[in-house]
Amino acid sequence: MTSPEGAFYSALDADSEGVEGKFYVWTYSEITEALGKDAAGFCDFYGVTPEGNWEHTNILWQPHKLEVFAAEHGVSPSELSDRLDAGRRKLMALRDQRIRPGLDDKILLSWNALQCKAYAQAYRALGVDAYREAALRNLRFLQQKMTQPGKLDLFHTYKDGVAQYDAFLEDYAFFIDALLEAYYLTFDTAWLDAADSYADFVIRHFLDEETRLFYFTAESQQDILMRKKELYDSATPSGNSTMVTNLLKLGILLDKPAYREQAATMCRQLADSVTKYPSSFSRWAIGISTLAYGMREIAITGAHAHTEARALLGAYLPQKVLMATTETNDNYPLLAGKIVGADTNIFICKDYACRLPVSTLAQALQLLKPERL
Repeated sequence: MTSPEGAFYSALDADSEGVEGKFYVWTYSEITEALGKDAAGFCDFYGVTPEGNWEHTNILWQPHKLEVFAAEHGVSPSELSDRLDAGRRKLMALRDQRIRPGLDDKILLSWNALQCKAYAQAYRALGVDAYREAALRNLRFLQQKMTQPGKLDLFHTYKDGVAQYDAFLEDYAFFIDALLEAYYLTFDTAWLDAADSYADFVIRHFLDEETRLFYFTAESQQDILMRKKELYDSATPSGNSTMVTNLLKLGILLDKPAYREQAATMCRQLADSVTKYPSSFSRWAIGISTLAYGMREIAITGAHAHTEARALLGAYLPQKVLMATTETNDNYPLLAGKIVGADTNIFICKDYACRLPVSTLAQALQLLKPERL
């Protein structure tokens, strides 16, 4: 679902030739004919049966652990892995001859930004370089192709080389979120500065001064009868709740109290609804909990600061902001006045008040335990 330019298409049909899942599923006879003597073990491993495991056909799934299955069948894990790989390649060659499902190849800014963030977070957790490159490539595409010429204004959709339609609140909110994630991929503060510019743009062009919540459309969009606000977190988070978390993070990273106060005001407006219907306001609940309990503030300096930061980002530390630098940088409050030398220094802070620095990941994680915040 990735375009040659690094963007992500919207959807693949579930159906092909009028049959749901036909492109992806297999009959038992198709597999046995294709794999011959190797079919029995392959089918056993992937849960394939003559009667089918889904609507009289088979979805390949893995009910067994490879090492356990190999031991039970008297083969080594590497030999089993090679056999399974050979079988998959044969089936893939057959599948390539089938009629593919239809592709919805329009590119939406909001969905692309969400996918970009997903790749960035996957890289942080797993360290797979391909995920990092996919995120950065996509973000560069969004910057180059979906920004209106000479302005900060963004486009909502892109298809066949043409970007069009003014972006909505969720487009900007998810884009800002992706920019914040991109900082952790490169530790280039240009991503933070870009996120700041777009956050300011949203406040100037989408804010309802009376309720202090954001409209779904900018004031420049004149082709609508009434400007609405979307507040529910459903299949995707709402633009408003995403802006809450964006503003809370940027408020700390850039020391902008106005951002944090805007986020707090928005949460106060929704507090009653979040309490009564939390499943419909999940990202709002995250914002409210952040306001109540605070956000972890981490600064890492030294010659190996970026390497140490990536290692720390691989740990599960929700609700945090982190900055890392290999040289003196007083332009950002979490880095201002910090020691920068050959040695690694990890500062754990709250409201910019920092503990004495530690030098190892284990020490930092100990200080970051919730009960010690």
